[in-house]
Amino acid sequence: MSDTQKNSLSYLISPAHYFGGITFLFLLIQVFTGVFLFMNFIPYVSEAYQSLVYITNIMPYGFFLRTLHRYSAFGMIIMCLLHMLRMYTTKRYLRPRDVGWITGVVLLFITLLVTLTGFLTSFDGFSQVVLNGLADFFKIGRRDFQSLLSINYGLHLLFPILIFVFLITHFSRIARPKVFPPSSLSFLFIGLMVALSGFFPIASIANTPELGSSNFEPMRLFLGLGIMTVILVILAFLPYLKKQKSIYAYVDETRCTGCMYCADVCPKKAIIEKQIEKNNQSYAVATVLKHKCQGCGICVGACRSSVIQLENHKDEILLEEVRKVWIEQTL
Repeated sequence: MSDTQKNSLSYLISPAHYFGGITFLFLLIQVFTGVFLFMNFIPYVSEAYQSLVYITNIMPYGFFLRTLHRYSAFGMIIMCLLHMLRMYTTKRYLRPRDVGWITGVVLLFITLLVTLTGFLTSFDGFSQVVLNGLADFFKIGRRDFQSLLSINYGLHLLFPILIFVFLITHFSRIARPKVFPPSSLSFLFIGLMVALSGFFPIASIANTPELGSSNFEPMRLFLGLGIMTVILVILAFLPYLKKQKSIYAYVDETRCTGCMYCADVCPKKAIIEKQIEKNNQSYAVATVLKHKCQGCGICVGACRSSVIQLENHKDEILLEEVRKVWIEQTL
């Protein structure tokens, strides 16, 4: 194997390049295990805890499903944070990738809410203490909070739908979204989650909830949510806090041959054919739609006549982008 192939292979199997895809993989594990939990959990105050006891202590592999569901939630948050950290350090949050960054921040926020509502929906001892505190805070009665449980359960089912809605926008604004990691990494992380769930399962629960201390202060929860919201709002506005020049491709129409190969390889369909007049004759040339261009540089590397350039973009960054495309297409 040549050095180029080795470098290409190391690029393809490096988890750092697929943090986003691994996050999506954990989401699918969440959905898969959540369906089985949904079919056996009863979201009523009088039966919720006993259904949890059945899932955890009696149902075949129920404790394994609960453990895998919980661990994949943690894994999803961790991978989402790592993915955003990598996007920040490689400056992929700046325009024209700002929409992808903002939708990513929204997805992180929804993911955190899914995890929070999941803990409260479980209706174990800790969950009941929190719900009791919220019931007292909203003055709906400590033992009469069926509506509170139902709202929380409904949100826990609604938020994953919102995640998929925002993922559509998130993927559509990325030039080459890695929706799934390579099969080797997928099997590796699935195996890791299965092994962790098998060797370190959640503990069985008592037939009656152990409520412990009931001195829960809802204001702490609201304060934590407020701080988290402020931090995420600041993150969402990061692309606009730093002044920068727009990055987009442009075509030298005087030298363009009109082959339109650049339009064929553009992942965002940001290049169209345009008719120009030259020497009293009409010629077809390529032109870039700036509002669609993501500044990925694929068209620059693909142009056979070398008439496309990226405005306000360093050559070494462009070469790295083209190299990644070449690696992904040749192996």
